Amino acid sequence: MRRSPLARPLTAVLAAVLVSGVLVGCTGSPTGGGCRPAVSSGDASSLVSATGDVGLPPAVEFPTPLIAEEPQRSVVVRGEGEPAPANSVVRISFQQYVGATGAALAGSGASSGGTLLVASADNLAIGESLICATPGSRIVVTGPAEDLDPQYASIRETLVAVIDVEEVYLGKADGVNQLPQDGMPTVVTAVDGEPGIILTYQAAPDEPRSAVIKAGGGAVVREGDTLIVHGRSWNWPAGLGSSPTIGQLDTWAAGAPRTLDVTPDLGEDVVDALVGQRVGSQILVVLPNDDGSATVLVFDILGILTD
Repeated sequence: MRRSPLARPLTAVLAAVLVSGVLVGCTGSPTGGGCRPAVSSGDASSLVSATGDVGLPPAVEFPTPLIAEEPQRSVVVRGEGEPAPANSVVRISFQQYVGATGAALAGSGASSGGTLLVASADNLAIGESLICATPGSRIVVTGPAEDLDPQYASIRETLVAVIDVEEVYLGKADGVNQLPQDGMPTVVTAVDGEPGIILTYQAAPDEPRSAVIKAGGGAVVREGDTLIVHGRSWNWPAGLGSSPTIGQLDTWAAGAPRTLDVTPDLGEDVVDALVGQRVGSQILVVLPNDDGSATVLVFDILGILTD
């Protein structure tokens, strides 16, 4: 019997799969709040049964062979709370199965402790299926493997994914704009949230400074928390009128947020700048160097990761 190409061990799924901001051509039915899913339900996805508590490995059954010629999405359990908007970050646990045989694929599952996904067209239907998902939901996605998961390029065999949505986070800082501070860089933000800076015509400060660029209204950050952040750093050269260059930290270029532990390893000045702030805030930190230059950091606080 031919071995299914899907039976190979599942490689590490993207640590972040971002929810697409392009909803043109969506055909799904609106959910609460008028959100319209990017992937519609269909005959194949509706045949999949996934029972058990959300967040624990489900008992999955479906008739075999299950064939889906295009991506389909069915909600098995609908959670509560705000649906995942465009560019939001979603924490999930998941299982994947071969549609032809019902066999579970190695390497997937809730035992991984949750995966942060940011759904986008680049991540195909697995990512797109998270648009409009609410916390506590269980979603079934079926379709050709190459249309669902980037690691299965050129494989048309049907893949079945059962996704438990544990938490939904922001995709960018959504707080209220604050007045800029003298002597600090000006932070400019694109529509999608990507930040840039404009330096003032003066030398970098000789003491650490921080400022709130956008004041969020979510949960308060405490020392020891693990944050989900977008972050970017710049090098502020010594002297007047210098142009900044992007530093080593750049989650925007990477296309995915990251986790950040608010511990002394970050440095006292960064910890002090983050502790006490709220989810949804954008924080500017300037750290002077011995040679008269400085490091500039901008963090978007997207959420606080729970156990």
